Amino acid sequence: MNRVAIIDIGSNSLKLIISDIYDNKFFQISYEKKTKLRLSNYKTRANDITALGIKKLTSSLEEMKKICTLYRCNRIIAVATETLRKSRNGEAIIESLKESLNLDIKIINGKQEAYYGFVSSVNSTNLRDFIQIDIGGSSAEIVLVKDKKLIKSVSLPYGSIPNTNNFNLLNKVSQEDEDKFKKTIFKEFDKYTWIKENKNLPIIGIGGSVRCIEKILRNHAFDDIDILVDYYMISYRNINSLFNIVKKLNLDQKREIKGMSSNRADIFMGCLILIKYLMLYINSDKLSISKFGIREGILFEYAESL
Repeated sequence: MNRVAIIDIGSNSLKLIISDIYDNKFFQISYEKKTKLRLSNYKTRANDITALGIKKLTSSLEEMKKICTLYRCNRIIAVATETLRKSRNGEAIIESLKESLNLDIKIINGKQEAYYGFVSSVNSTNLRDFIQIDIGGSSAEIVLVKDKKLIKSVSLPYGSIPNTNNFNLLNKVSQEDEDKFKKTIFKEFDKYTWIKENKNLPIIGIGGSVRCIEKILRNHAFDDIDILVDYYMISYRNINSLFNIVKKLNLDQKREIKGMSSNRADIFMGCLILIKYLMLYINSDKLSISKFGIREGILFEYAESL
């Protein structure tokens, strides 16, 4: 048996999973931890992570490394995504963490992030042809999958946090701001013929904010939404209905929604609006929400390498 830890340093949170991998490549996750960090909030105008942000990141990683030691992990695989890869001092932070914590962290690019999301999805769904979207804090990775093969992928700077900040989605959403987002994101989608040409495909959604959509719907938060969720499959009608209700709520009201994650209420609409308009753009009526993400994708790949 091989025990491995995966640490994912994202824009919104820091996540750890510990898994036992057996001789037949089967793995079982034995421990999970998530720490809200919102690292993207600790950026200067020069695009550096601040000293306070570095201190909080170091403290959180130190705690996670202690957990890995307690669980006697054979290996720790740590990756960082959009916030560190776009920060001017990202590489310097990685070097400092290696020296202070004896922890090797790899900054993965958008293509690699999309690939790991694909690996997690293709190993956990019966769908053969689909569009996958992984909505993180700072970026969104879109992947075209045909016959369970990755055909095309792209990383876009439209994560939950920038969407919320750039289109005024924190509180009640005006029609003007919604129309502005639609025009902007459709123009972005138009750049990629493989998105435009693959209409009617089901969508697989990845990420904590995406999973929050499923939790809200399963909790029957609103009487006037016809819940048609079957094994994490959600219709466009449900997404649109949920959107039209939540867009009228302020932040405090969003926090009261049954099923809403307390640390995602402020950026929830930044995810939901992107899901809605991707479904509309490709005329997709089905959203399948994955329980897995890039951590499990890394885990699948590592298990196969043993």
